[in-house]
Amino acid sequence: MASPYNMAFACLDCYKSFKRGFNLAEEYPVTLICPNCGGNAHNLGRHFKAPKRTDKKQWAKVQFLLEHGFFFQKIYDNSNAGELVPYPETLEQAKGFVVKYKAYAVQRNI
Repeated sequence: MASPYNMAFACLDCYKSFKRGFNLAEEYPVTLICPNCGGNAHNLGRHFKAPKRTDKKQWAKVQFLLEHGFFFQKIYDNSNAGELVPYPETLEQAKGFVVKYKAYAVQRNI
């Protein structure tokens, strides 16, 4: 049996994040019901680090990235020896990021 992985889920309605464990052998959901407000909480993978609930600028960046298909999946830059691309730190940086890496965007409703 495969070992469980904790997947981070984030709710854009109440700015809460929580983790749920899943086995790699199972198919895990792309959304869950937020235990705090009942809204949709989106699966942002194992490596997502949620901003503080009060940091509205960072949550706006997270929402912008999700709206453009970036669910904090790993992206490797093939033009730079396959280096792992860091996610942007600000909303302004995110605007250029979604243009540069649009080929890596995931089609998923938020």
